[in-house]
Amino acid sequence: MWDILRKWDIPAPRANHVRVYINGNYYGLYINVEHIDEEFAMSRFGNKDGNLFKCLWPADLGYRGSEPDSYKIWTGERWVYELKTNPEENDFSDLAAFIGVLDNSADEALVCDLDALFNVYDYLKVMAAQIFCGDWDGYVYNKNNFYLYHNTSTGKFEYIPYDVDNTFGIDWFGIDWANRDIYAWQPGGDQPRPLYDRLIQHPAFRKQFSQYAEQLISSTLDIDSLMQAIDDRKNMIASYVAIDPYYPLDYGYNYGDFMNSYTAAIGAHVKWGLYPYLEARKSSMLAQTEPGTMVPVIKYIRHHRVAVQTA
Repeated sequence: MWDILRKWDIPAPRANHVRVYINGNYYGLYINVEHIDEEFAMSRFGNKDGNLFKCLWPADLGYRGSEPDSYKIWTGERWVYELKTNPEENDFSDLAAFIGVLDNSADEALVCDLDALFNVYDYLKVMAAQIFCGDWDGYVYNKNNFYLYHNTSTGKFEYIPYDVDNTFGIDWFGIDWANRDIYAWQPGGDQPRPLYDRLIQHPAFRKQFSQYAEQLISSTLDIDSLMQAIDDRKNMIASYVAIDPYYPLDYGYNYGDFMNSYTAAIGAHVKWGLYPYLEARKSSMLAQTEPGTMVPVIKYIRHHRVAVQTA
């Protein structure tokens, strides 16, 4: 999923596979994912002095009042919105202001009000990518696994996805993620997700999301090329999975299951083969995407001063 986001120039962690040896003994193959921290913020946004919030379940971005300390929520074992930078100030004023606008702005003012505090257009792209990949453990379905960074060069919050392992047909709820309605991704009921609910219900944002969803699967991604890249990576790591002493301890799956999982469901929580999932999600997403043209968006304006020499 990180690769898909990067195709859209969305800040995303770098990741690779690593073989782990301890005292010369092979301890298996693992994934190595870049931390989201001050260094990440500097490399992606050109600054690191803004507030970086790690947001974990039940981080619904629901309004709890204008008092910033109302968002310092302790679950009994950790913070829901954990401030990872600027701990001395421990100031949640910017988060409270963002959530206040998100939840309380009138529909006719939402586009302008939200755009002033949040990089909403990149988030709509993230939303489309997460739904294409079947990510149900992020914000929209599970109120979980994302960061918000207050980019001090723009004054806006940036949404950064995190921990995207429950994707591509992985399921624990009896839900077919490859065919789920892209406009009703949340679980429903009395569990609001204002960042998704308000955008998907707002005519202008809904059109923008729809166009990004169609663009993702029609032009940004080439499914055949994507599957070829996945196949190349599978071939690169397969021999190390085969001798991984810990791999069979992971839900009882063996090397044969690893190889078969690319083309077929293998039971338990692996309900789709990876390649059939991609084909099915592409087809269902295209069929569901509503037609229409989004309002033009002007972003990332930069002013470069050029010295002019005179004779």
